[in-house]
Amino acid sequence: MSPVSGATIVFWGLLWAGFCVGLCFGPWRAAPRLLGWAALACVVHLYTLWLVPPWTVWAYWLGLVPVTWLREMAWPAPLNWLGKSIGVLCSLSWVYAWRRTTPVAAGLVRPAPGSVRAITPAVLVVAVGLLVEAYASRYSFLPLTAVQHLYYLTLPGLDEEVFYRGALLGLLAPGLPRTLPLPGTRTSWGGVVGVLLFTLGHGLGYPSRLFELGFGADFWRYMRAWWSPTHFPLHTVLFQLGMGTFFLWVRERTGSTWVAAAVHCLMNGCLSLGHAAG
Repeated sequence: MSPVSGATIVFWGLLWAGFCVGLCFGPWRAAPRLLGWAALACVVHLYTLWLVPPWTVWAYWLGLVPVTWLREMAWPAPLNWLGKSIGVLCSLSWVYAWRRTTPVAAGLVRPAPGSVRAITPAVLVVAVGLLVEAYASRYSFLPLTAVQHLYYLTLPGLDEEVFYRGALLGLLAPGLPRTLPLPGTRTSWGGVVGVLLFTLGHGLGYPSRLFELGFGADFWRYMRAWWSPTHFPLHTVLFQLGMGTFFLWVRERTGSTWVAAAVHCLMNGCLSLGHAAG
């Protein structure tokens, strides 16, 4: 395992910023400066995940452990405690350090009175559904350790909600009014952008060899494989789109990103527990 090339890193950051700008292409004229900050926030969030490798990978890069140890400890996907934690801090920094949005706009506040009770039936239905589905497909997944269970119960949901339904939505809020209906509430185009980026982030792979193959036949074969529909299958798109929309509804219905993060962690917990049942 080697560090990704600088050209690949720049390409992926520009691509992610371009997604953000492109998705807001219609309404962005109302607040182009705010959209620029939102695009930069997308790049920063992406880079915290790709440029801050897990501690197991750092141990291998520094020559402290052999690759066989890395595979035994973390294969095939090391848990990125460090990257996710820094991602949370960066998302909070847009609100509290750089003050590009406010806690209220980012939903970093307590839920509205009675709103948690209102969403509870829907949350329970979705949680039970995910638990049943995960249990039915448990033999398709590798067993998880206690540390892996703890990771999936905490950081992924916290990081993703504080960014997509928190900082990003807050950065876009002044230029994008809440006019789009959701059951019992409303959202803005910024909320939709967060859902679409959330879906892409769970489906698009990292083209780490894109700038290492030149422009010959190998390059184009690699590009065709990377853009293939099987690389981003329909069932993945629909599942992540549905879950992203659900988390957005929770955030808007309660007014709190913290509630959305808690629900996200609950859903991840249902998946990991269902996959682990034997």
